[in-house]
Amino acid sequence: MKNIYEFMNGKLMGLFKVLLAMTMFMSIFAAPSSAQSTPTGANAVLCDVLSIYNTVDTAIFIVGLMLMLLGGALYAGAHIMPGQSKGTLQGYGMGMILGGVIGVIIAVLLPYIFSLITGQSVNSIVSAATANCP
Repeated sequence: MKNIYEFMNGKLMGLFKVLLAMTMFMSIFAAPSSAQSTPTGANAVLCDVLSIYNTVDTAIFIVGLMLMLLGGALYAGAHIMPGQSKGTLQGYGMGMILGGVIGVIIAVLLPYIFSLITGQSVNSIVSAATANCP
């Protein structure tokens, strides 16, 4: 039990943190397109907010899917463990799966939440986030 717990906290969580950091940095440091003009004034602020929205939406969706996959693997792997370890690992696996599902639900609902805050329609937010900003 102690060895499995050390593995969970050590290697697996380290890998999870590295994948999360890579996802965040890849979306932040993506090369901007030079074909579009630079927005000014209120459009520049909106483009900055939409850029943050795209980064957060992508990161939450990817982390949610990773949690579901890792949780499923952990839950499936728990079946070969002895009694007490089995229940503990199944609990961790189910928690990771549930956290992933909630993360994906949040990522899907994020445009609707953002439309409530800004007062714009969902279609204009999604199209502006993908087309009008560099």
